[in-house]
Amino acid sequence: MKTIGINLIPLFSEQGSGAFRYIKLLLQELGNYKLLDSKLIVYKQQCISKEYIGIPESLNVEFVDVPNVGRGFKRILFEQTKFYKYIKPCDVFYSYCSSMPFFLRSKKIFTLHDVYFLTEKERYGFVQRNYLKLITALYLKLCDKVLTVSEYSKREIIRHFHVKPENITITYNFLNSEKRADSLERPLLSGIGGEEIDLNMPFFLYVGNIHPGKNIVRMVEGFRIFNQNSDIKYNLLISGKLANSGEEIIERINGNNNVHYLGYQSRENVEWMMQNCQAVVLLSLCEGFGIPPLEGFAYNKPALVSNTTSLPEVVGAAGVCVNPLDEDEIAGGFKRIEKQKVELSHHCWAQINKFSAQESVETFMKELGIEYKKKRE
Repeated sequence: MKTIGINLIPLFSEQGSGAFRYIKLLLQELGNYKLLDSKLIVYKQQCISKEYIGIPESLNVEFVDVPNVGRGFKRILFEQTKFYKYIKPCDVFYSYCSSMPFFLRSKKIFTLHDVYFLTEKERYGFVQRNYLKLITALYLKLCDKVLTVSEYSKREIIRHFHVKPENITITYNFLNSEKRADSLERPLLSGIGGEEIDLNMPFFLYVGNIHPGKNIVRMVEGFRIFNQNSDIKYNLLISGKLANSGEEIIERINGNNNVHYLGYQSRENVEWMMQNCQAVVLLSLCEGFGIPPLEGFAYNKPALVSNTTSLPEVVGAAGVCVNPLDEDEIAGGFKRIEKQKVELSHHCWAQINKFSAQESVETFMKELGIEYKKKRE
């Protein structure tokens, strides 16, 4: 029997980022297949429940809990020392992000979502940036294969780390095959300061972590300019957990009329906001893929995104792309969404279909050496 180790220990709380959503969808999609003579051993911190990971019960899975080591240096130190005591013999060891025990004796594969640590100087200082560059170079040298999530990220990995193209495989983010609800129960939403939000007012939506690379301050300023000059008044709802410098960013945008920071929201609340927003907004300075626009497309909602990195690749004709450094152009992007919303929404499902769940999960299994059969519909 082939044994596949799945490293989820970088997940330190049940508020996973886009990188975790990527592996969660892949693992869930495996339930549509019969894995032939294969066993998954999933490593996780004790605080993470099996239910949150959501692996289908039909799969042959063993969970191994490690101590709650949190994030950052403590987790990295554990990974290169005490983690070996928990790791069982395996044929392939896979990690969903840049996290790999260096001296493991098995085939090693990981997903490198992007190289933002080299391009986002606002987010990382000199020392941290160079540490991440060094550690990523080591992962790339010691691992047998690297997966990534877009053509843009593949080009960036080749450019910055001189990896041979044949050693990089793209497994796109995707939407799973679950049917979206036609209508969802309206949640009770309030701003982080307790302010009430009028959900009858039309709104734009940002979903993601709060850190400098997400360009939140310019997004808010562009929205303010647009809203000030619009005949219809809108809200901008911002949902996500605080990351590097997140508190400073929230302090800078506080006081802007019609802008509400909601904090981290449940999946159900996010789905309702996706279903009812005018458009999803993602004006990042760097994105390896950027799945929120794709999630909005499932509800026929267009997207306002940066005209750089992977985002034009993700949104295609279903979005408006603007210079993320130009607040007036961002304001113009909101205006174009307002005027062209219906036309843009006609392209949403064509864009979703470019990122096939079947193709991504079957490519994933092939790279991990898993033999499979598709279950009958």
